[in-house]
Amino acid sequence: MFHTISRVARSIRLRRAENDLRQLPDHMLKDIGISRSEISFAVRERNYRRT
Repeated sequence: MFHTISRVARSIRLRRAENDLRQLPDHMLKDIGISRSEISFAVRERNYRRT
């Protein structure tokens, strides 16, 4: 049961992060190094462009 709750909570956090990024204008996305088409992938992939 805990695993299911944890997965749901993670899904909610990811969806919120994705929605927050989608609200940003393109120039702000560019400042943080992602394009609008990369938002979903960037939110869900842990090591996305980490240097």
